[in-house]
Amino acid sequence: MPIRLSITIDSEIIDQVDKFAKEQGFDRNRAILECISAGIQRLSAGEQLNTSQITRLEDYKEIRATLNDIKATLGNLIEEIRVMHHTIEAEWLKENRAVPYQSRKWYEFWKT
Repeated sequence: MPIRLSITIDSEIIDQVDKFAKEQGFDRNRAILECISAGIQRLSAGEQLNTSQITRLEDYKEIRATLNDIKATLGNLIEEIRVMHHTIEAEWLKENRAVPYQSRKWYEFWKT
């Protein structure tokens, strides 16, 4: 009895499956089934599997989550810098009444 399953496969593996399907004249689903059955036969024959490629998707998800955390941290940093900039600008632009002799510019020394 056939059962429908949903899985997530890395794009590189899908490219390899598509290439295999094209070479053998299968459609993609048939090629995936052939690869699975060949893998099961190898396991039952006692051969070892290379599991280093299996973790690529988990690594991708972990990197993606880390990037989202970094993006949130940068957003908070941007907001802090905006507040600091506004505070500094507000302090700088505060109107201070100058004493008359201090209100001259440095280049106006010849005026009396």
